[in-house]
Amino acid sequence: VLANKQDVETCLSIPDIKTAFSDCSSKIGRRDCLTQACSALTGKGVREGIEWMVKCVVRNVHRPPRQRDIT
Repeated sequence: VLANKQDVETCLSIPDIKTAFSDCSSKIGRRDCLTQACSALTGKGVREGIEWMVKCVVRNVHRPPRQRDIT
C-alpha cells in the first residue's frame, strides 16, 4: 500500500492505515506486504515503494500465481 498524501498534516498515519487493513489479514495470508508512506507531490517514498515491488517480482519470477492465490 502506497499511502499517498503524507505531505498533508491531516493525513492518516501509517499505523492507522495498517489498522484499517488489519481485518483483511486473513485474506492476505502469508503474502509479502508493505505499507509505505509517500507523497506524489514531493516524490518522497515513491521510489522505495516501487523498488520493494520490483524486488518481490524478481524474487517470485519462477513462481507464477495459482488460481487459488488470485481468488
